Amino acid sequence: MSFTLQILPRAEHDAQAIFEYIHARSEDGAVRWWHAFEEAAYSLTKNPTRYGFAPENELSEFEIRQFLFKTPHGRTYRGVFVVVGNEVRVLRVRGPGEAKLSTDEMPTE
Repeated sequence: MSFTLQILPRAEHDAQAIFEYIHARSEDGAVRWWHAFEEAAYSLTKNPTRYGFAPENELSEFEIRQFLFKTPHGRTYRGVFVVVGNEVRVLRVRGPGEAKLSTDEMPTE
């Protein structure tokens, strides 16, 4: 089964903010980060349930999972997502040291 990928607005904002932060320090590094993010996100369309549960899973009635990614010499980032039917919804993108999702960031439907 193939899944449809939907990157929700908060996750898009997160990714853009991380890209801009890295870009201010290294244009090439930012481009490499963006490619790593896209590759990791699109890998969810093949088999999203192969990824483990996120720490936030214990706070929600939904199965909240995470995917980890980084550039070859970069720090580890994570995308937090849910699977709804045949759709994968990326909720947020978190950088190193960022807090878990709060209850207002959890899916409600």
